[in-house]
This record gives sequence, structure tokens and C-alpha cells, in this order.
Amino acid sequence: MTEPTVADVVELAPEPPPKGPRVWLRENLFSTPASSVMSVVAIAVALASIRGLMGFLFDPARRWEAVTYNMRLLMVQAYPVDQFLRVWFSVAFVAVLLAATLAVYRIGGRMSPRRLGTTITGIGAFVALAGLLSPFSFAGRVAWVVVGAALAVVGYLARTLPGERAKEPTIPTLGIVTAVIALVLAALWVVRLPFPVSVDGEQTVRYLPIAASTRIPWLVVALVGVATYFAVKAIRDRVPEAWLRRTVVTLWAASYPFLVLVVLRDPELDYGTVLSRDLPIFLGFALVGAAVLQVAATRAYGELGRVIGAVAVVAAIGSFFVPVPYVVRFLLIGFALFALAAPAFGGEGRSRLAFLGLWILTAALVSYFYVVATAPSSVEVPGSYMLGGLGLTLVLSVTAIVASFPLGLLLALGRTSSMPIFRLMSTTYIELVRGVPLITWLLVAFIMLPVALPPGVEIGGVMRAIGAMTFFSAAYLAENVRGGLQAIPKGQYEAARALGMSTAQMTLFIVLPQALRAVIPALVGQVIAIFKDTSLVTIVGLFDFLHIARAVIPGQSQPFNFLGTFREPLLFAAVVYWMFTFTFSRISLRLEKKLGVGER
Repeated sequence: MTEPTVADVVELAPEPPPKGPRVWLRENLFSTPASSVMSVVAIAVALASIRGLMGFLFDPARRWEAVTYNMRLLMVQAYPVDQFLRVWFSVAFVAVLLAATLAVYRIGGRMSPRRLGTTITGIGAFVALAGLLSPFSFAGRVAWVVVGAALAVVGYLARTLPGERAKEPTIPTLGIVTAVIALVLAALWVVRLPFPVSVDGEQTVRYLPIAASTRIPWLVVALVGVATYFAVKAIRDRVPEAWLRRTVVTLWAASYPFLVLVVLRDPELDYGTVLSRDLPIFLGFALVGAAVLQVAATRAYGELGRVIGAVAVVAAIGSFFVPVPYVVRFLLIGFALFALAAPAFGGEGRSRLAFLGLWILTAALVSYFYVVATAPSSVEVPGSYMLGGLGLTLVLSVTAIVASFPLGLLLALGRTSSMPIFRLMSTTYIELVRGVPLITWLLVAFIMLPVALPPGVEIGGVMRAIGAMTFFSAAYLAENVRGGLQAIPKGQYEAARALGMSTAQMTLFIVLPQALRAVIPALVGQVIAIFKDTSLVTIVGLFDFLHIARAVIPGQSQPFNFLGTFREPLLFAAVVYWMFTFTFSRISLRLEKKLGVGER
């Protein structure tokens, strides 16, 4: 056995000595006179802000019962109480998918005891400081300070644990998240908030447990999510990982239309029409379309496949000028896309069968969701749409995000295309839409679009808002993707052509993955912008989350008088919007780190 040489020995830099609070303050806040002045000013502003916030939150004049009493209105507006099981099923379904995703993709790292201790110490210091600056009574301040000091002590002890093990990441992050969820669930049973009640015909405020009627449903949702996580975790090493991931992605893609169109709407289907009209249409497109795609994907037929694709596109466009059912138009559009992709992605053998099976599945889903979407809903609500509040905000944002992504990709590819007609059309669309504010397009959709529609054709207010937001967002998303496309080196195109790839294959497998990876921050920023821009529909009278907080609650006089109560519901709305956007940004950071954006 040979002795290791000097080159084989890796010398590590010595670990810096521990620094106390005094050293940290001197190095980070008071290193120079200018830094000291700015630090003092910043600390004074922060203390004044915390004092003002605590004074506002716990002012006896605040009417937080306007929020607690109208929580159902803020979440789902007028959805019937006797149908709330559908809402809870939807929440539980999303929780199950989220837990399965965490288990399948092995999401969740580990944290060292010292890092966790630092976080707990910071939380404890903030709680103690907020208690000192709050307008509480002496006993209330002492309680806050004691709780904050206890947290700070626990965090400090975790930070100062001896040994190397304290520095190693041994604490699972998901375990910490589970503990936080358990604390929140416990708070639902223990913490009391103000609720308005009537006593002998007079309005008064009583402190009652948080969401007294929803503690059990939230507990069930949490338990189902945790059980799903451990169940999937137990089987993920016994089942092919690729199959699990495809299953999770498919369920996520199908969950949104299933929950919105089927579970929450509870459509009343006319099975006579389904069997006599919709089923034959589906079978015709599925079987005949599969046979035609089989021919289009066969290389032995040469250019016939591209001719079939071109004919399918012409037929899809022409269907909008002849009186045919809308399901036929949608199926023709789907078939045209498959026909265009068949020569490049049809494959051979099992790949060909998978391609044809995907077409049959797509035709089935299009037909099914068209039937349930056009069927009348059995959920009776005042107004033209079943959901309002945060539920409507989520429907608007998710639909606009999902629908604008493929449209934005097509516009970006069209603007960078070498074909002048596509480049001109894409450029005109992008510049025209981006040159006008979103609120203007919403007004156009609500005021001018009904006038331009043919007689007998009506589009609901929610669909008009979704259309305006989708087309507006697609223009901005196209420019973000175009920036990524321009960042791809020419060598990537040349290498793809040297491998014999067609233009479609090169774009899908080589160019787009790299372009989208490069613009992940911009894409997530666009997602956040769409979610916040849904608040603009309050201008056109839709009862979204902000509209209820801004106009409905401050205008209530029955059964409890909340006239003029603006600040409390608006602050609650701001916190909810922040929670969603902050979550999006953290997901973006994790995705960037995993894909190495900016590193390679």
C-alpha cells in the first residue's frame, strides 16, 4: 500500500472562529460611520413600522369581525352551504396530489440544528420586540415577551450545540413543515377571534374558536395529505419512477378541469343527447383519426403526412365558418395539431402505438369536458357563475396561466420564424396587445365583444375575463420566451441538424428546453403578475376576492352592520395575495437552483 502524496491530500481552510453578537453588529451594521448612520435610521424606521402595525392590528376600534364573519363570502362567495362537501373534496384532492408530488419527486431537504436555531431565535426576538411595542396591557406585553424569550432561548441552545453533528443537515425540512401545520391545526381549536352575534336583538362581539365549523374538515384534509405522502413514499421504490411521475403529472393536468367542471358544477347530463350525438362524434374522430394518423406518421408515404397535416389545419379553420357543433371544431383543432406532429413524432412500433393512444385519450378528454362544460349546473347560485371570492380568483388565474403558455410559445416561435407571414402576424399581435393596458382589454371584452358576436352567441362574464387575460398575458410571455430563444447558441441548431432532426424535433427537444430554462425567473414573474392582475376584474363587476373585500363587505348592513369597514378586509386581502406570490417566488428559487440557472 503506497503512502498518499502531497497532491492526494486535500487541505481544507480552517473553520472561522465563532462570532458573538457584538462582533456581528460591528462587522455588518456599524463597520463605518456612514454604515452606522444608515443602520440607526433603518432600525428606527423598522421599530416605528412594527409599532404602527401592532397598534393598527390590536386597536380596539378595529372591526376584525367583518373578516371572520364573511370568511365564507371571501372564499367562495354564494356557493350553497349544503353543497360544501364538494368544496372540501376539491381541497382534499389538491392536498393528496401535493403530498404525492412531494413524495414522488423527493422534494424536501434537510436543515442543520444550528440553522434551525438561528431561525427560531429570530422569530423569538421578533415576538418579544412586537410585544414590547404593542398597545397591550402590562400582562399582555409580559406574555408576548415571555413567549418570545422562550423561543429565543430554545433557538440559542440549538445554535450553540457542541460537536460537528450540530452543523450537519439532519433535520428534515418536511418534518418542520408538518410541525407547523400541526400548530396551525391546534390553533384552530384553541385560538379565539372576534365574531359578531345578536343577543336580544342587539349586535355584540364574542370571541369564538377560529372557524368553529371547519376544524374537523381541515383536520381530515391534513391527515389525508400526510397519509398519502407516506403511502406514496412506501411504494415509490417498488414502482418505476418514470411511471409514477407521469401519473402525477397527468393527474395534475386533469385535476383542474375535473374539479371545476365536474365536482364543483355537478352538471346535469342529458344522456340521450350524449349517446345519440356526442358519443358517435367521439368514436368517429378517435377511430378514423387514428387510422389517418397511422398513415401520416408512416415515413414510406413521404410527403403525404405533411399534406394530411395541412388539410387538417384548413379543415379546422374552415369549421368556424360552417354550422357544426363546437365539439367538432375543438376535435378538429386537436386532430390538426396531431396531424402536423405525426411525421416528426409518430415514431415506430411501441412509440407509434403510444402516439395513437395519446390521440384517442385527447379526443376522449375533449369530448367529455365539452359535454360537462355545456351541461347546465345543478348548483344553484345567484349570478351567472358558481364561484366567487378567492375561488373565482384562482379559476381566473389558473385558466389564464395554462391557456396563455402554449399561445405565448407559438407567438414567440412565430416572431423568430424565418417565414415572413408568421413573423409579421406574431409581431403585430404582440405589439398591439402590449401597447394597451389590461383594464382596457377587459372593458373591450365586456362592452364591445358582445356587440361583435353573431346573433344567438353569448359568452359569460367569467369567460370574457379569462379570454382577455389569456390573450394579454400571452403577448408578454411570448417576449419572455423570445429572449430565451435568442440566447441559444447557433451551435445547438447546427448540432441538431447534424443529428438529422427535423425543425419540429429540434425546436421541441433541443431549443425550447434550453430557452425555457434560461427565462424561468421571467416566466414565474409573469405567473405572479397574472395572479395579481385578476384583481382588475373588480372594475367590470365580477365578484372576485378583491371586489368582495373592497366593495361588498364595506357595503353590508344586514344582518350585521359593516358599513364603511374598508381597512380590515383590504389588509386581509393583501396578506392572502402576498402568501400566494411569496409561495410562487420560493418555488421559482428552488426550480432555478435545481436546474442550475445562472450557474451553467
